[in-house]
Amino acid sequence: MSIGRIALRIATIGALNGATSVGANVLDSEIGSIDVGADGSLRTDQEKPFISVYTDGSKAEDLSGARRLWQNGLTELLIEAGVAASMVETDQETGESTIIPGIPATDSAFELFLDVVDRQSIAALMDPENPWAEIWRTLVRDVVKVERRRTADAETGTRMAAHQQSITCDLLPDPVFGEPVAATSVWQKLLNQMEVVQHPYLQKLQELMGVTVIQRNSIEQRRRFGFTLDEARALCGVPPLAAEATEPDITRIDFEKI
Repeated sequence: MSIGRIALRIATIGALNGATSVGANVLDSEIGSIDVGADGSLRTDQEKPFISVYTDGSKAEDLSGARRLWQNGLTELLIEAGVAASMVETDQETGESTIIPGIPATDSAFELFLDVVDRQSIAALMDPENPWAEIWRTLVRDVVKVERRRTADAETGTRMAAHQQSITCDLLPDPVFGEPVAATSVWQKLLNQMEVVQHPYLQKLQELMGVTVIQRNSIEQRRRFGFTLDEARALCGVPPLAAEATEPDITRIDFEKI
Protein backbone atom coordinates (compact mmCIF):
# COMPACT_ATOMS: atom_id res chain seq x y z
CA MET A 1 0.00 0.00 0.00
CA SER A 2 1.45 3.35 -1.09
CA ILE A 3 1.14 6.24 1.35
CA GLY A 4 1.79 8.59 -1.55
CA ARG A 5 -1.22 7.29 -3.48
CA ILE A 6 -3.46 7.54 -0.40
CA ALA A 7 -2.19 11.07 0.26
CA LEU A 8 -2.73 12.08 -3.37
CA ARG A 9 -6.37 10.99 -3.28
CA ILE A 10 -6.99 12.65 0.10
CA ALA A 11 -5.44 15.93 -1.06
CA THR A 12 -7.31 15.85 -4.39
CA ILE A 13 -10.67 15.23 -2.72
CA GLY A 14 -9.95 17.89 -0.11
CA ALA A 15 -9.07 20.45 -2.79
CA LEU A 16 -12.14 19.68 -4.94
CA ASN A 17 -14.63 19.44 -2.08
CA GLY A 18 -16.95 22.44 -2.35
CA ALA A 19 -14.84 24.01 -5.10
CA THR A 20 -16.84 22.81 -8.11
CA SER A 21 -20.46 22.71 -9.25
CA VAL A 22 -20.93 19.23 -7.72
CA GLY A 23 -20.47 20.74 -4.24
CA ALA A 24 -19.43 18.23 -1.59
CA ASN A 25 -20.33 15.15 -3.67
CA VAL A 26 -16.67 14.25 -4.25
CA LEU A 27 -16.05 10.52 -3.80
CA ASP A 28 -12.98 8.44 -2.99
CA SER A 29 -12.50 5.48 -5.36
CA GLU A 30 -16.24 4.87 -5.54
CA ILE A 31 -16.47 1.62 -7.49
CA GLY A 32 -20.15 2.04 -8.35
CA SER A 33 -20.04 5.70 -9.32
CA ILE A 34 -20.03 4.69 -12.99
CA ASP A 35 -20.76 1.05 -13.81
CA VAL A 36 -21.90 -0.98 -16.79
CA GLY A 37 -25.25 -2.73 -16.59
CA ALA A 38 -26.01 -6.18 -18.01
CA ASP A 39 -27.41 -4.53 -21.14
CA GLY A 40 -24.20 -2.53 -21.65
CA SER A 41 -25.70 0.77 -20.52
CA LEU A 42 -23.86 3.01 -18.08
CA ARG A 43 -25.31 3.29 -14.59
CA THR A 44 -24.50 5.06 -11.37
CA ASP A 45 -25.48 4.76 -7.73
CA GLN A 46 -25.40 8.54 -7.42
CA GLU A 47 -28.52 10.69 -7.44
CA LYS A 48 -26.88 13.99 -8.37
CA PRO A 49 -23.78 15.23 -10.27
CA PHE A 50 -20.58 13.85 -8.77
CA ILE A 51 -16.80 13.62 -8.98
CA SER A 52 -15.00 10.38 -8.16
CA VAL A 53 -11.24 10.32 -7.58
CA TYR A 54 -9.03 7.28 -8.22
CA THR A 55 -5.33 6.47 -8.38
CA ASP A 56 -4.76 4.01 -11.20
CA GLY A 57 -1.48 2.54 -12.46
CA SER A 58 1.97 3.70 -11.41
CA LYS A 59 5.48 2.90 -12.57
CA ALA A 60 8.90 3.68 -11.08
CA GLU A 61 11.93 3.19 -13.34
CA ASP A 62 15.67 3.99 -13.36
CA LEU A 63 16.18 3.10 -9.70
CA SER A 64 19.93 2.64 -10.25
CA GLY A 65 19.99 -0.94 -9.03
CA ALA A 66 18.91 -0.04 -5.48
CA ARG A 67 16.05 -1.66 -3.58
CA ARG A 68 14.18 1.63 -3.25
CA LEU A 69 10.68 0.29 -2.89
CA TRP A 70 9.54 3.58 -1.36
CA GLN A 71 9.54 5.17 -4.83
CA ASN A 72 6.13 5.88 -6.37
CA GLY A 73 7.31 7.07 -9.77
CA LEU A 74 4.79 8.11 -12.40
CA THR A 75 1.27 7.72 -11.01
CA GLU A 76 -2.02 8.10 -12.87
CA LEU A 77 -4.63 10.18 -11.04
CA LEU A 78 -8.17 9.90 -12.41
CA ILE A 79 -10.82 12.57 -11.81
CA GLU A 80 -14.16 11.29 -13.10
CA ALA A 81 -17.18 13.57 -13.32
CA GLY A 82 -20.71 12.55 -14.23
CA VAL A 83 -24.31 13.70 -14.33
CA ALA A 84 -26.88 11.31 -12.81
CA ALA A 85 -30.43 10.90 -14.12
CA SER A 86 -33.27 8.54 -13.23
CA MET A 87 -34.29 5.99 -15.87
CA VAL A 88 -36.99 3.33 -16.01
CA GLU A 89 -36.02 -0.34 -16.37
CA THR A 90 -38.74 -2.90 -17.18
CA ASP A 91 -38.47 -6.54 -16.16
CA GLN A 92 -39.16 -8.57 -19.32
CA GLU A 93 -40.68 -11.47 -17.35
CA THR A 94 -42.91 -9.65 -14.87
CA GLY A 95 -43.46 -6.38 -16.73
CA GLU A 96 -42.62 -4.50 -13.53
CA SER A 97 -40.96 -1.12 -14.01
CA THR A 98 -38.20 0.06 -11.71
CA ILE A 99 -36.63 3.51 -11.49
CA ILE A 100 -32.85 3.25 -11.51
CA PRO A 101 -30.16 5.93 -11.51
CA GLY A 102 -28.04 6.09 -14.64
CA ILE A 103 -25.83 8.23 -16.85
CA PRO A 104 -27.87 9.98 -19.57
CA ALA A 105 -26.72 10.58 -23.12
CA THR A 106 -24.99 13.91 -23.36
CA ASP A 107 -26.50 17.09 -24.74
CA SER A 108 -25.32 20.70 -24.92
CA ALA A 109 -26.37 21.48 -21.32
CA PHE A 110 -24.73 18.37 -19.85
CA GLU A 111 -21.62 18.92 -21.95
CA LEU A 112 -21.30 22.50 -20.76
CA PHE A 113 -21.80 21.42 -17.14
CA LEU A 114 -19.05 18.76 -17.38
CA ASP A 115 -16.64 21.14 -19.11
CA VAL A 116 -17.28 23.64 -16.32
CA VAL A 117 -16.58 20.98 -13.66
CA ASP A 118 -13.38 19.95 -15.46
CA ARG A 119 -12.21 23.56 -15.51
CA GLN A 120 -13.19 24.11 -11.86
CA SER A 121 -11.30 20.96 -10.83
CA ILE A 122 -8.06 22.17 -12.37
CA ALA A 123 -8.55 25.66 -10.93
CA ALA A 124 -9.07 24.13 -7.48
CA LEU A 125 -5.84 22.11 -7.67
CA MET A 126 -3.96 25.26 -8.68
CA ASP A 127 -5.59 27.48 -6.02
CA PRO A 128 -2.82 29.08 -3.90
CA GLU A 129 -5.28 29.76 -1.08
CA ASN A 130 -6.46 26.16 -0.73
CA PRO A 131 -4.41 24.23 1.91
CA TRP A 132 -5.32 20.87 0.38
CA ALA A 133 -4.22 22.09 -3.06
CA GLU A 134 -0.93 23.28 -1.56
CA ILE A 135 -0.36 19.76 -0.21
CA TRP A 136 -1.33 18.32 -3.62
CA ARG A 137 1.21 20.49 -5.44
CA THR A 138 3.93 19.48 -2.96
CA LEU A 139 3.19 15.78 -3.42
CA VAL A 140 3.28 16.15 -7.21
CA ARG A 141 6.82 16.95 -8.31
CA ASP A 142 5.85 17.18 -11.97
CA VAL A 143 2.85 16.67 -14.25
CA VAL A 144 3.99 14.51 -17.15
CA LYS A 145 0.77 14.06 -19.13
CA VAL A 146 -2.89 15.09 -19.03
CA GLU A 147 -5.57 13.22 -20.98
CA ARG A 148 -9.27 14.03 -21.12
CA ARG A 149 -11.62 11.27 -22.18
CA ARG A 150 -15.28 10.96 -23.05
CA THR A 151 -17.30 8.08 -21.56
CA ALA A 152 -19.43 6.18 -24.07
CA ASP A 153 -22.04 3.42 -23.87
CA ALA A 154 -20.27 0.10 -24.57
CA GLU A 155 -23.28 -1.33 -26.43
CA THR A 156 -24.27 1.54 -28.70
CA GLY A 157 -21.28 3.87 -28.61
CA THR A 158 -23.58 6.70 -27.52
CA ARG A 159 -21.63 9.53 -25.90
CA MET A 160 -22.65 9.83 -22.25
CA ALA A 161 -22.72 12.70 -19.78
CA ALA A 162 -19.49 11.70 -18.04
CA HIS A 163 -15.91 12.93 -18.40
CA GLN A 164 -12.61 11.55 -17.15
CA GLN A 165 -9.41 13.53 -16.61
CA SER A 166 -6.26 11.45 -16.35
CA ILE A 167 -3.26 13.24 -14.81
CA THR A 168 0.02 11.34 -14.92
CA CYS A 169 2.23 12.85 -12.23
CA ASP A 170 5.67 12.25 -10.76
CA LEU A 171 4.70 11.47 -7.17
CA LEU A 172 6.99 11.96 -4.18
CA PRO A 173 8.48 8.78 -2.68
CA ASP A 174 6.78 7.39 0.40
CA PRO A 175 8.33 8.36 3.74
CA VAL A 176 10.52 5.62 5.17
CA PHE A 177 8.70 3.66 7.87
CA GLY A 178 9.65 4.94 11.32
CA GLU A 179 11.63 7.91 9.97
CA PRO A 180 11.09 11.06 12.07
CA VAL A 181 8.61 13.33 10.32
CA ALA A 182 9.98 16.86 10.03
CA ALA A 183 7.61 19.61 11.12
CA THR A 184 8.06 21.37 7.76
CA SER A 185 7.59 18.25 5.61
CA VAL A 186 4.57 17.70 3.40
CA TRP A 187 3.77 14.57 5.40
CA GLN A 188 3.42 16.53 8.65
CA LYS A 189 1.36 19.19 6.86
CA LEU A 190 -0.89 16.43 5.54
CA LEU A 191 -1.34 14.91 9.01
CA ASN A 192 -2.03 18.37 10.47
CA GLN A 193 -4.67 19.13 7.85
CA MET A 194 -6.28 15.72 8.33
CA GLU A 195 -6.47 16.43 12.06
CA VAL A 196 -8.15 19.79 11.40
CA VAL A 197 -10.96 18.13 9.42
CA GLN A 198 -11.00 15.02 11.68
CA HIS A 199 -10.29 12.76 8.71
CA PRO A 200 -11.21 9.10 9.38
CA TYR A 201 -7.94 7.83 7.84
CA LEU A 202 -5.66 9.87 10.12
CA GLN A 203 -4.82 7.13 12.61
CA LYS A 204 -4.28 4.51 9.89
CA LEU A 205 -1.94 6.83 8.00
CA GLN A 206 0.06 7.50 11.18
CA GLU A 207 0.37 3.74 11.71
CA LEU A 208 1.53 3.18 8.14
CA MET A 209 4.16 5.91 8.53
CA GLY A 210 5.32 4.52 11.89
CA VAL A 211 5.19 7.95 13.53
CA THR A 212 5.41 6.45 17.03
CA VAL A 213 8.20 3.99 16.19
CA ILE A 214 11.60 4.55 17.83
CA GLN A 215 14.48 2.85 16.04
CA ARG A 216 18.26 3.11 15.74
CA ASN A 217 19.69 5.16 12.90
CA SER A 218 21.24 2.03 11.39
CA ILE A 219 17.81 0.39 11.16
CA GLU A 220 16.36 3.49 9.52
CA GLN A 221 19.12 3.50 6.92
CA ARG A 222 18.61 -0.17 6.17
CA ARG A 223 14.91 0.47 5.69
CA ARG A 224 15.64 3.44 3.42
CA PHE A 225 18.07 1.72 1.06
CA GLY A 226 17.04 -1.92 1.46
CA PHE A 227 20.49 -3.02 2.68
CA THR A 228 21.02 -6.56 3.83
CA LEU A 229 22.73 -6.91 7.20
CA ASP A 230 26.01 -7.91 5.54
CA GLU A 231 25.84 -4.92 3.18
CA ALA A 232 25.22 -2.55 6.08
CA ARG A 233 28.20 -3.99 7.97
CA ALA A 234 30.42 -3.71 4.89
CA LEU A 235 29.49 -0.03 4.62
CA CYS A 236 30.17 0.46 8.34
CA GLY A 237 26.53 1.38 8.83
CA VAL A 238 26.15 -1.38 11.41
CA PRO A 239 28.81 -2.28 14.00
CA PRO A 240 30.49 -5.70 13.97
CA LEU A 241 28.41 -8.51 15.40
CA ALA A 242 30.20 -8.51 18.76
CA ALA A 243 29.62 -4.77 19.26
CA GLU A 244 26.13 -4.58 17.76
CA ALA A 245 24.34 -4.94 21.10
CA THR A 246 26.32 -2.02 22.53
CA GLU A 247 25.27 0.52 19.87
CA PRO A 248 23.88 3.53 21.75
CA ASP A 249 20.40 4.82 21.10
CA ILE A 250 21.08 8.52 20.45
CA THR A 251 17.90 10.58 20.51
CA ARG A 252 19.38 14.00 21.24
CA ILE A 253 22.68 15.85 20.80
CA ASP A 254 23.39 19.12 22.62
CA PHE A 255 26.24 21.46 21.67
CA GLU A 256 27.73 23.78 24.23
CA LYS A 257 29.45 26.90 22.97
CA ILE A 258 32.81 27.49 24.66
